[in-house]
Amino acid sequence: MISLNKTRLLERALDTTAIVLFAGMCGLVLAQVVMRKFFEPLVWSEELARYVFIWVSFLGWTIACRKRSHVAVMFAADRASPLVRTVLGCFSEVATILLAGILMWYGTQLVNNNTDVETVTLFFNYAVVYAVVPFSGLMMVLISLGSLRRRLQGHNEAVEVLL
Repeated sequence: MISLNKTRLLERALDTTAIVLFAGMCGLVLAQVVMRKFFEPLVWSEELARYVFIWVSFLGWTIACRKRSHVAVMFAADRASPLVRTVLGCFSEVATILLAGILMWYGTQLVNNNTDVETVTLFFNYAVVYAVVPFSGLMMVLISLGSLRRRLQGHNEAVEVLL
């Protein structure tokens, strides 16, 4: 079992990675616009910004699920008994695990199929770009398994986060 300190360290690493990639993506786009307007355009910056955006999107999805900040319609669940809420929550976690398992399976195939396909202007292959799909799937499985375990132990955490 992963200790609480290791879990927090992994969460911080994931958050920091997403923040750094997002800032890098913004910097790439800004550099691309400035260079195109005033100097010679950077031919590789648009492609790299697109790939970083893919990574940021998947990491953001993982972080949002960990923080339970996705949109949820709770009209029926809020009026249900605690047992029904637990069953619905467990169903939701199992469905998420199944989806993440599908992402891991097909994402791994996608990575394997693109190990020899080079990007157009960059020095790496598409497997690096697509590696975020099985990685995010694995993170989702771990997050949902932890949440499912807490639900089965009777700790029904709030599903809805008010902004």
